[in-house]
Order: sequence, then structure tokens, then C-alpha cells
Amino acid sequence: MRPAPDLCAGHRRRPCDRRRLCFRLFEVCLVPSFLRAAALGALLLLSACASVDIPASPKAAFSRSASSVLSTGVTYWSETRENPLRQVYHVVQLDLADPKVELFVSPPNDGAGQYHARTTSEFVTASGALLAVNASYFVPFKAGSPGGDDFAPHAGEHVDPVGKVIVGGREVAPPDDPEVDPRVNAILCIHPSFVEIRSGATCRWDVVDAVAAGPVLLVDGAEQSFQNAGPKYARDRHPRTAFGVSADGRTGWLVVVDGRQTVISEGATLVELTAFFRDLGAADAINLDGGGSTTLAVDDGFGRPRVLNSPIHTGVPGRERPVANQIGVRIVPAQP
Repeated sequence: MRPAPDLCAGHRRRPCDRRRLCFRLFEVCLVPSFLRAAALGALLLLSACASVDIPASPKAAFSRSASSVLSTGVTYWSETRENPLRQVYHVVQLDLADPKVELFVSPPNDGAGQYHARTTSEFVTASGALLAVNASYFVPFKAGSPGGDDFAPHAGEHVDPVGKVIVGGREVAPPDDPEVDPRVNAILCIHPSFVEIRSGATCRWDVVDAVAAGPVLLVDGAEQSFQNAGPKYARDRHPRTAFGVSADGRTGWLVVVDGRQTVISEGATLVELTAFFRDLGAADAINLDGGGSTTLAVDDGFGRPRVLNSPIHTGVPGRERPVANQIGVRIVPAQP
């Protein structure tokens, strides 16, 4: 059985500042207890007292929640920045040098080698993953009216990822013509002993899983051009999902940014997202599908999913969007 995480290191802090209370809804403080489900259920209430103040800089004032060890080599925290608008970043840091920490891409789930749409929470439950985020852009897609059910796809409906997807060493979705979605210009390649981000759509021969997305944010520490993604997509603040890796390949970061929710979080531009990865220490980073798709879900220890961010499908805070596929994290037994 997966060890229960220490869900509230450093919970005993100074009394809450009531001016901040309503703005701390999605910062995590996790209490040490074998009742992991109860701890995650109380996540939003406890978070109000979990922030650690960091001195303001001329660029951005921000605070960071207490870190939570979800499992060996997997740590979660959130950061709230005023840049100048409010932004909430959710971070999962991965020890990629730990052989027990394994990244993987969700496989086709219709029994015939194709994808049927499902939420990221549904995937966590079905796969036994420790946690997961949404991954590929996809078609068909219709955003739907505010609060309505006229979106596409619905859960269980056929959906195709945009860009190459490899699962178990086999290509399950072919690369697309760049004109189909010019944002897709790179690929996250998961190998047996390392993870890398490559421009284009080609991984090394020993790739196990891979997912194409974009635009690529960082290459060897250098910010990349977002021209092909379109200026509006790059400069507007949206919910975002992304992955980054350190120069030595030993550390990876899954990052989710809440957005389109004025009180909670406005979202991030691609420049702001890139700067955040630089602050983390990433050398390479790639943007994944975002907007209403952006979701970070974790297993509560009893086979039930808990969403750690605030999705915004059809303009409804907390509503999850069915998506094509996910990037998951699982803990595998140590080799004898």
C-alpha cells in the first residue's frame, strides 16, 4: 500500500490574516494522519493558515503553501503571486532520479486502440495513478455555453489527440500537420531512465511513452518564441498546464495554473509561465493543453480522486472537462 503522505508539515503557523482568508482557497496544508481521505477533504479549509510569506519584490509579491510529500520522490505545493493580478500556481516536483517515480501517458481506453474522452479524475481512479494532469490538445472540441451541456466531447465520446502520442513504445496517435494546430511544436519523451523535451515530433529509439504539445517554453534555459502559437494565445492570461525538467534531468515539475476566476486566479501568459519555470530551476519546459482542460487530480489513498486546482470548464469553477489523455505519475515497487 502506498504510504500516506505527510499532509501538513509546518501547519502550526501564525494566526490567519482575515484579509487573506478568502484568497487562500487552493493553497494546500495537509495534516499527518492515516485518515488521508479526511485530510484531503479538509484541504481547502486548512489551506487558509498554511501560507509562508515571502518578501515582495518589485516584480511580484507572492506566498507559498507548506510543501506536502504525496509519496516518495513526489512533493506538492502551491504559490500565489500578484503579478500584478492574482495567479495561483500548483506545483508537483518529481525526483526523476528515483527509480520508483514513474511518468506515463494514458493509453487508449475504448478497447479498440482509440481514445474516449474522460476527466482527469476518472483517469486517476481507473489507472491507479498517484496523480495526473491533462495532456494533449484534442478534436473534436467545442467549449460550450456558460454552464451548459452543449460542449464536445462528452465523457465516453470518441476523441483524437492532436499531435503524436506514444504508449508502451507504440504510436497510438500519429503526428499532425503543423497547420492543424501550430501550437504543437515539441514532444515530451519518457524513456526508461530519463525524461526529455525535444523540438519536433521525434523521440529516441528507446522511448516508452510520449506526448506532443506546445509551444515549447524553454530550451537549455533560453526562452523560445511563441509566434507560431498566435500572439493572443501567448499574451492572454489563461489556465495553463505544463511540464519542465532540470538541466541534469534529475528533477521534473508538473505545473498547473488556475485561471479565468477573478477572485481565485486570473491565469498566466506564456511569458509568465516561462518565468515561473525559470524560478523553479527548469532548463527545458513545454506547454500542454490548458484553458478549461487544466486539471490536477490526486488519489486520496483510498482509490478516490481529489482535484487540487480549480478547473473552469464551461465557465463553472470546479467543473472538470472530459479530455483525450493525461500524463500520470505512479509509484512502482523497488527492484530487488
